Amino acid sequence: MKKIFSFVLMLLSGFVVLTSCSDDNESNPTLVQPSQFSMFQPAVGDAVVDLSKSSAITLSWSIPNYTDFGAPVVPTYIVQMSPVGSFTKKFDADSQDNEGADFVTLEQTFNTPTADINCELINQALQQMLGWTDYADVPATLDITLRAIASIRDASSRDYNEIVSSNTVTVKTAPYYILKRDPFCWYMVGNNIGSASWSNDAAGVGLGLIPLLPSTDETYDEATGTGVISYTGYLPAGTQFKFILNPGSWDDQLNYTNVKNPDANLISDEDGDNHNIGIKADGYYTIKIDTKAKTVIVEAYEKNVKTFASMAMPGSHNGWDASGTPMTACETLSGESHVWMAQFDVDADAPADGGVKFAANGAWDDNWGSAAFPWGNGNGGGANIPYTAGSYTVIFNDITGQYFFIAN
Repeated sequence: MKKIFSFVLMLLSGFVVLTSCSDDNESNPTLVQPSQFSMFQPAVGDAVVDLSKSSAITLSWSIPNYTDFGAPVVPTYIVQMSPVGSFTKKFDADSQDNEGADFVTLEQTFNTPTADINCELINQALQQMLGWTDYADVPATLDITLRAIASIRDASSRDYNEIVSSNTVTVKTAPYYILKRDPFCWYMVGNNIGSASWSNDAAGVGLGLIPLLPSTDETYDEATGTGVISYTGYLPAGTQFKFILNPGSWDDQLNYTNVKNPDANLISDEDGDNHNIGIKADGYYTIKIDTKAKTVIVEAYEKNVKTFASMAMPGSHNGWDASGTPMTACETLSGESHVWMAQFDVDADAPADGGVKFAANGAWDDNWGSAAFPWGNGNGGGANIPYTAGSYTVIFNDITGQYFFIAN
């Protein structure tokens, strides 16, 4: 049934409404359901797009007509991809039943009729959907079929009308095999960081930005690296913080609105539209981010905590000097530091009977290690960490033992 556009669409979508006289309701545009719209063949033509070397495939399409008068309406567009040319059953990475799935919905959303489709996302989706587990599984070239779907969404991102699909276009690609991808960090930024309050600087990791680290207690998607990362440390009452994905950029943020089941005794929603997470009581906290669901959990940490004056990385590279390769503390406002950072450059892999560990206060009384590399949870007096040759930024949390050798 048609609906009066000047009232309903303004409420649900917030789009521009044509003005009209109150006594001329018959001339108001009405919302209609389009049956189709057109995707145009991309400029790459018959060329093969090397997904490992290209950043994006640019697609464009016509704008569906959602009113009888052609009034301006801004749909939400999503691109779907099929490696077999049909769109009958959607692949769901979280489902146990993907038998017969022949297309996947890509993660990006757009509000314009031109879109750059990320080539890395395309390749990740192909590897997940087609189940590539080795280089030999990947074809030299693969034709992919693309289409856009459009809908009008309300303020809660719910589809207000039926989804309409465009025609399809075909692009020749050269896919590649993605090795198991390591988890990736998000970074805490706020006035709880003593080194640089609210400083989101690209070179500020460990100063104005404290990373959240992966843990062996969690599982991570091998193609995307998404999963639960965490930070444990001391946070004073009255301080505020949020999270950013890329140092130096405020584009991707998580804040109080992303907190799952917030505990009003621990945190509050602060600073108006910024929705900073405010700490209500002094204490130790564990903060977890699910990087796939984009949700945050803030919990009190109840175990006893020991503090250290210094931290180092003794190992095969420095003759197992307990104070060798010193680490720098990521300072919090309280002055109590539990996250440490160092640059680690080695020209050769660790010997079979060697590796590296973390040691506090220039001695071996408190040391941590694990057989996992490049990230893991170090245990007290644990195994040597079997590093490989390279240049790394190393992050270590002395409360949880979490560590991450991040390749430079």
